[in-house]
Amino acid sequence: MGLGNIFKAFQPKDKVFFVLFDKVGQNLVEMSKYFHEGIQEFDLNNDDFIKKISDFEHKNDDLTHSIFVELGQNFITPFDREDITALANKLDDIADYMYASAKYIYLYKTPETKEYAEFSLLMHKACLEIQNAIINLKDFKDPAAVKESCIKINSYENLADDVLSKALMNLFETNDPIRIIKVQSVLNYLEEVTDKAEDVANIMENIIIKYA
Repeated sequence: MGLGNIFKAFQPKDKVFFVLFDKVGQNLVEMSKYFHEGIQEFDLNNDDFIKKISDFEHKNDDLTHSIFVELGQNFITPFDREDITALANKLDDIADYMYASAKYIYLYKTPETKEYAEFSLLMHKACLEIQNAIINLKDFKDPAAVKESCIKINSYENLADDVLSKALMNLFETNDPIRIIKVQSVLNYLEEVTDKAEDVANIMENIIIKYA
């Protein structure tokens, strides 16, 4: 019997960790979809957008807390406790930076930068792949699919680096110091979302290497 099969035999019957990770993945998909759609129709005089993004972020906090509670109550886990902790934290980071991006777009009143929409599309695509990877990670049923999703997430992060470089080049050409400070801050938060998604991909790849 392989190590993966031995591990499956001792997994909790209720699969509580995968249930919670599934919910986190779904929340990130919904959050990134709302972000992408909302940023293209941003209303400076309406705070509904930032309030909704905040709701998604709080929901992610609650799910992350539930994962840590279960971690404290369950002796047997589907994979290493440190991997569960790292995965939960990095998933939560995605929501945190997405919220920070939205908050500063609203506070700085700079919604018109077209690169925001380019970033938000990459963020949404990365979250979709994270969700797919979580689904296929369950019971280690399709390690190849997890790896394929991780490769796509890494490619989105590379594209985000290119978007950032181009956006900064255009930004500095404006010679507007105040705008440069504001927009650069937002761009860095947006790019950080894809960095955190790449961190999630790296953790899931390591889990697959260990147990699949």
